[in-house]
Amino acid sequence: MDKEPKMKKPKLDKFSKRTSRLRKTSNQFIANRALLDWQYDSDLVKDNETDEYSVPEIQDLLDIILRTMTGASLLENANSAKLQILYDEQVEFSQFYPEQNVITINPNRPKGDLLNMLSKELRRFWQASKGNLVNPLDFEPDQAIFLNRASQADVMMFSIKIAWELKLQKYNEFWDFMISASSSDVTRVFENHAREDFRALNNGIAARATYDKWFEESRMKMSDKSIIHQMLLNETGYMHDLNKEEFIGYESLIKIGEMPHGSNYLTLSSAREIDDPDYTMIGDRSNANFLWFIKFERGFQEKEQEMIEESISKSAEIISFTKRIEEMRVR
Repeated sequence: MDKEPKMKKPKLDKFSKRTSRLRKTSNQFIANRALLDWQYDSDLVKDNETDEYSVPEIQDLLDIILRTMTGASLLENANSAKLQILYDEQVEFSQFYPEQNVITINPNRPKGDLLNMLSKELRRFWQASKGNLVNPLDFEPDQAIFLNRASQADVMMFSIKIAWELKLQKYNEFWDFMISASSSDVTRVFENHAREDFRALNNGIAARATYDKWFEESRMKMSDKSIIHQMLLNETGYMHDLNKEEFIGYESLIKIGEMPHGSNYLTLSSAREIDDPDYTMIGDRSNANFLWFIKFERGFQEKEQEMIEESISKSAEIISFTKRIEEMRVR
């Protein structure tokens, strides 16, 4: 009977040295995961020949988006509206300024994310050109929270749709970014519906399923936190402006789902009502507390304003005794 081979004892000293070296501050990829993520992103935009970061030209990004029917539709009236698209490192991600017709994008992102941000802002531009763009900060806090969520879900769905249309044309860089991003679960929902039935691309089914998938706690929490911060900033004047709309009309809300081509995905009869509690409920305790404070503060200021106006009204009714005596003498 053959003897069983003896197992060699591992050389733990080498293993210890190896792990110690990896944990040294000179190697940040394990000590700091954020740097590892950035290294991955930077590789996507690095020019291997010069070993420097290369930011794509805006026109190059537009040319890619214009390959799709959805992207071309979003840009169809850009020239007549004198739309400007600029890089701006001061914005955190991207921003559309309706009054100036300007889109700004932070250039320090991989190409896939640049296409993602540009697609989202082009959707907002299209909504503005159709008179459908709604500023959440024009409404009372509860409505502002809901409308901001709806807008975020809508623009993400459009970004995914454009990425998918590019994938069908064998351009995968945009899609690869979306499918590996933190919102990949939303992207997968769109992909599943598109693969199952190609008609879902334009009949609103894929769009509505993607829109609904966005409304999960983690994304809603981040969206709510962002707009609550905007409410609290003195620059916006939100806390002192008491002339806000209490509710958005049903027809105005439905317009958020209008498409450049295809059905309005918010009008599907088989879907939930667009003001369903799943879309409006605030589950995060921290955000709920901040929102309560905002509503309390605005209510307090409104009551204070009413008291001031009432006091002014009463002071205007003070009787002039001199004038009253003169009136009595005339009689």
